[in-house]
Amino acid sequence: MRPLRLICRPLIMGLLLCSGPALSAVQIQFWTMQLSPFHDEYVNGLIERFEADHPDIRVKWVDVPWKEMEKKMLASVAARTAPDVVNLNPQFSSKLASYGALADPEDYLTQSQVNRFLPAIWKANRYHGQTFAIPWYLSTTITIYNRQMMQQADVSVPETHEGILEAAKTIKKKLGKYTYFPAMDGSKPLEDLVTSGAKLVNDSQTAAGFNTGQGREFFELYRQLYQQELIPKNVLTEGHHKAVDLFQSGQLAMISTGMQFLNTIKINAPDLYQQIDVAPQLGAQSGRFNVAAMNLAVPMLSRHKHAAFEFAAFVTNAENQMALAKRVPLLPSTKASYQSDFFQPKDSQAPKSLFEKARYVSAEQVLEGHVLVPPLPKYSKLRNSFVRNLQSAMVGKLSVDEAVQQAADTWALFLGDRS
Repeated sequence: MRPLRLICRPLIMGLLLCSGPALSAVQIQFWTMQLSPFHDEYVNGLIERFEADHPDIRVKWVDVPWKEMEKKMLASVAARTAPDVVNLNPQFSSKLASYGALADPEDYLTQSQVNRFLPAIWKANRYHGQTFAIPWYLSTTITIYNRQMMQQADVSVPETHEGILEAAKTIKKKLGKYTYFPAMDGSKPLEDLVTSGAKLVNDSQTAAGFNTGQGREFFELYRQLYQQELIPKNVLTEGHHKAVDLFQSGQLAMISTGMQFLNTIKINAPDLYQQIDVAPQLGAQSGRFNVAAMNLAVPMLSRHKHAAFEFAAFVTNAENQMALAKRVPLLPSTKASYQSDFFQPKDSQAPKSLFEKARYVSAEQVLEGHVLVPPLPKYSKLRNSFVRNLQSAMVGKLSVDEAVQQAADTWALFLGDRS
């Protein structure tokens, strides 16, 4: 009979070999918002390259429909089954951060990694002085306008919000059509307020900043547009999708939207596409360009935060963000990306296409711009109060002064309540 130690030795060696990286690897779960199936190749490629460089980490990808993300995320936090890395917008991220539900990237990333990102965009992912997420991809609105309509009415694209009123009067008189549809959904009304020159909140974010002459001018502009029938009546009940319909049907001279909308026009209204051009963000002065951001957050419930941040940093590095930007009309949040000719034309080089022109305009705005609506407590209540009072001024239910004051009073209550 062979000695027991000799019999056991091959078994022990086999167990040791089987207990390598495959068995000891940490698994993290990565949630995205509605990227599948169109971006399966891109996301799976990211995961494959990351796992090749990190054999001790495995990534499970779960794609969540856009409309279900907030509900699903809140449920996962309550059930203590939250993912390790999740794609969220800053407003919802800040809501989770207010509950202490998100880890601070600056506790896990090096300063060099933090310095990769555009400073204004990194700052937008802070709540009460603490960072809660890593910036991922960005978008910014530009003005897409019907060049033929503008020429027929002998009107230029307005450079200020005040200029919208005069352009709207002329186009309505000469063509019987509308110039602009000020959508009331999402953060758009608040963003437009800030691009017009008014402040959203005070420096300490404890009260509204729009109870000023500039804020009242913004309310007055909207009141006049509505009262003089220079914008459609259904602006009170319908949002950006209605603006899209009106623009594509030739009833609207210009629309404020992202450069990705050019694809939609090209497919849905090819004749219109031949008549359009692009200009910078409507009414935005230098330094007041609005940027919308998407980010990657790591919940505090993650048991593998170091691995989660390692993966999040990989997904958001300059190389991978550039690869995404070349697939879809979005913008990176990394500084190095904007050194590329893809975003910055060479000297004396004119854009070769409308898409290229839109990309150059968008990139310039991102480099100068900010996330104009910062993470705020009770954001949805603040937004609803602002829009409700703005609409009350538009229809004449309240005077401009009354509407601004009522909105400011409500904001003071919500912003002052830190519970």
